[in-house]
Amino acid sequence: MEWNDPNFEYDEGVQPIVTPEQKKGFHIFDLKPPYPAPSQILLPSHDAFGWPHGNEYTPLLKARTPSMSTRAVMPGFKLDRLHQALSMAELRVMTKLALHPGVLDFREQYGIVDRKAFWRAEAAKTRMQRSKLMTIDVIVTYANPLDFSLKYHGISIKARGYTPTEQELRREARERDAMAERGWTWELIIGDEVSIVEFGNLRLIYGLSAHRNIASLYGAAEQFSKVVIRCSNRGSLDAVLLRVARNTGISLDDAYVRFSAAVTYGFLKVDHRYDLRPANRLELIRDSRRTNQD
Repeated sequence: MEWNDPNFEYDEGVQPIVTPEQKKGFHIFDLKPPYPAPSQILLPSHDAFGWPHGNEYTPLLKARTPSMSTRAVMPGFKLDRLHQALSMAELRVMTKLALHPGVLDFREQYGIVDRKAFWRAEAAKTRMQRSKLMTIDVIVTYANPLDFSLKYHGISIKARGYTPTEQELRREARERDAMAERGWTWELIIGDEVSIVEFGNLRLIYGLSAHRNIASLYGAAEQFSKVVIRCSNRGSLDAVLLRVARNTGISLDDAYVRFSAAVTYGFLKVDHRYDLRPANRLELIRDSRRTNQD
């Protein structure tokens, strides 16, 4: 597929082809199936460095007030806790992580710090020197597709137009080295790698089953997805789900909830080149999730 630089102003009728720079190393959004079922994975209460997993985790810099960015609080999806995004770039990436079928947990503003010194400072109600504290924007926990062992991946998230200074390059190197010392991987993600269209689609999917026990829908979502794949996708999303609802004996509301769960667990894959809306044609990519149970 030809790719054109969105930051380049093209003359009419002339669109030079630009080859995007290929990323090196592991990229979390390239994680492929098989993905584990919720029953196949049990997160430990803490990681090997003492930080809680799941609902008990608290972002290290949650009290910070960013001066040049937009802060947002995002309810958890697979987990119950609130996630705190310090910028719109972070919110885009974190929303995609929340709905990625291979992501088990992600912890924002994760501290790389001497924990004894950290807790001494906490007990004394003082702040640690910033030079002794490094935070990683997001640490993702995912399942290795080969054996479903837990793996960890650090992400630094930057806004569009990020051009690193020498100081920022040194910071990137420190983060990468800190992850490597732990046997973890690291990458830099620009927030608009999650396009406005994809972000809007993800927010819709997210809202369809918010405040539901998404893990309890896993089996129903798998069976539901098989009917969707067999069913004609002629017509709008609303029309397709109405037909599937009638075929399976459930309400349209329940069909939307199961559709959301089916996307979240990778049984259905939405084509994010198109706006996902109830009145729009349902566009799916027909290489849906396969688990080791298939």
